[in-house]
Amino acid sequence: MRKIGFDGGHSIYELGPAPDVALFFDCLNAYTEEANHEQDWSLLTDRLYRRYLRWEELGPALAMMDQVREIFAKRPAKTSVEWDAAMLANPEKSWLNPEQSTLADVFSKYFENFAGACGSAKSFFDAFNIYQPVRVVISDLAGFARDKNKPLAEYDALEGKPFWLR
Repeated sequence: MRKIGFDGGHSIYELGPAPDVALFFDCLNAYTEEANHEQDWSLLTDRLYRRYLRWEELGPALAMMDQVREIFAKRPAKTSVEWDAAMLANPEKSWLNPEQSTLADVFSKYFENFAGACGSAKSFFDAFNIYQPVRVVISDLAGFARDKNKPLAEYDALEGKPFWLR
């Protein structure tokens, strides 16, 4: 099963199998809209999910991800998601633990790894004056090599499913 991670700067922060990461974004879409439907969440629901974050978007995206963590902290894990028992019984198919008390706990590694990827992108920029964008990527070597070499224009023009789900 294909593994997915956050890429930024000089590091990849692995999150887990693609269905787990897709579930994170499904929850993000559902519960952020429900909690604050007036706010524009597209920085995370489109830019991060489907494309990449530009340099000037890192700070706002980090702040927004903190809001998501707060929203997820109010959502009980057991009743907020329809957990696929077969998927969860196999550690190759899911790295998530629905026995955690809240969605923030279930996805805590996602929040930590997102902050790590943003920090890595900033340190790479500070060291080399080159911005290596934060994005969601396939984290295995072959998939990452394919995605790393895609011009950012391909991400900008992307419609439909993100590359990491294809």
